[in-house]
Amino acid sequence: MPVDLRDRLRAALNQPLRGEPAPRMESVTQLTDLSALGGHWFQSPHGPGYVVESVYEAGFAHGNVVLHRALAVDMARLAGQCKEPRLAGLSARDFLYIDTETTGLGGAGAMVFLAGTARFEGSLLRLRQYVLPAPEFEGGLLGGLAEELAAAGALISYNGKSFDLPLLESRYILSRTRPAFRSLPHLDLLHPNRRLFRGTYDSHRLVRMEVELLEFEREADCPSAEVPERYFRFQRTGDPTHILPVLRHNAWDVLSLVALAAHLSSVCAGEEQPLQAARAAEYAGDFERAAAHYEEAIGGGLPRAQRLDALERAARCCRKLGRDAEAARWWRALIAEPRARRIAPYVELAKLLEHRLHDRAGALALACEALTLAERGLLRPGPPTSEMGMAALQRRRDRLAGDFTRAPAAVVEAPGCARPGATASPGPRAGNSRSPRSPRGSSART
Repeated sequence: MPVDLRDRLRAALNQPLRGEPAPRMESVTQLTDLSALGGHWFQSPHGPGYVVESVYEAGFAHGNVVLHRALAVDMARLAGQCKEPRLAGLSARDFLYIDTETTGLGGAGAMVFLAGTARFEGSLLRLRQYVLPAPEFEGGLLGGLAEELAAAGALISYNGKSFDLPLLESRYILSRTRPAFRSLPHLDLLHPNRRLFRGTYDSHRLVRMEVELLEFEREADCPSAEVPERYFRFQRTGDPTHILPVLRHNAWDVLSLVALAAHLSSVCAGEEQPLQAARAAEYAGDFERAAAHYEEAIGGGLPRAQRLDALERAARCCRKLGRDAEAARWWRALIAEPRARRIAPYVELAKLLEHRLHDRAGALALACEALTLAERGLLRPGPPTSEMGMAALQRRRDRLAGDFTRAPAAVVEAPGCARPGATASPGPRAGNSRSPRSPRGSSART
């Protein structure tokens, strides 16, 4: 191709001519005018970037949560919800709340074009939104964000562990920069909210949690599905109005993180929702508080599925505390629930009676009853190889029955408990002053 034709084509495509150095921006004042977004250009070690800043008073209310409540969160309880003890030694002002908007859901081609961060500075919450005007300014976005991350003591996000942070990390790696957040403690609010409100809501997306927990409803919001297309329009046309709704969408996301952190702290404290407080305490390993909150929740009335779950969790917490009689009471209450069809209460109570409460006759009666009900389809046994399976239950029944059969005491008949070939049902062990109980006796029902 003739040289002059090649040069004309390069000029038409706005490409530098061969041998000419690429133009370099020495001042951010020469860059694109994005004043309609209300932000400003800045210079980072990795290039120029653009940021939009907003400030909120501590008395600003996002839904039913006033922002200053996030300054009074119980750090130890939040640490227990992400198994991160380093959080307990931090202040609420060390948190960096972070949320991103991307051009796709993953892959090497997906880019972060908007990163929103917030942190408390004194009594003010400062929100910074780093915008990517064009791909060549990615260094500026990553550089500005890196300074925020370097000053943070911990991160708070919503699904950030699975989405935002891995995608950001890939962009830092591709730009040959070491991610600044790998070692930071990270509280991903999706996981405690999904765990504490299991069975309460059919979705745990952020916009749903805003409505249910914060009583905040977005008006004229930009749907998440439209976010990438709005950015591409902004990039093609240079018209900032295309991305303004995305900025507002992202700002609401970040404010919701602040409000949800405050809400999570109050839930863990057990102020209003005993079932959720019990689940939080159990997850954090505080079984004493968990047992107390489970009892409060059961006494206050719960939907059936949550009641069955609370009865089981209360029994397990009491067992871990060594309160065997109380654990047995909860297992019996769960067995007494109509149409529960759970085999675990029979097995766990049988184990408790045999090994801790020394009531082998009651344990045998429970094993027999569980087998009979399972054979009739009234209980759901577990997998064949588990201790909840029929084979394990039969072995438990045969072992207990064999112990009674070998005892020199008189044999007392217990229907359904006799092993094949036995002429009589097992009786109590020699030296055991307890009387045998029937499968429907007080050892199985309250």
